[in-house]
Amino acid sequence: MTTALPEVATATPGGGATVHIGGRVDVADRVFRKAAEQAAAEAIGVERSDVTVDIAASRDTVVVRVRTPFPVPPLDDTDAVRAATPVLEAARGIQHDLHDRLTRLFGREVSRVDLTIAGATTPKRRRVR
Repeated sequence: MTTALPEVATATPGGGATVHIGGRVDVADRVFRKAAEQAAAEAIGVERSDVTVDIAASRDTVVVRVRTPFPVPPLDDTDAVRAATPVLEAARGIQHDLHDRLTRLFGREVSRVDLTIAGATTPKRRRVR
């Protein structure tokens, strides 16, 4: 992705002004993809290795597609299942959170975040010694 920088005017000693022509910053797409994977994993509550992200960028905007399993409570814990947020409601909240987080992180407008839930995952049980 490329970001164009604006022209900048600076004052010079003696009262004059110098105009520096804007440039651009090129950042490899894989950098944005890895950052989006980490942000999505944190927002969803899964490991980064479980998240797949595709990014389609144009000059002014970015579209992010996320594919991930969704964390659910253990099905034998009926209280946790009852207390869990419905999947569609949780997914909408995650999309909104990712949109805001990635817009700040990328420094450009994220026009859309598509979230595909590809299965479910439960928390790993840890043995107590």
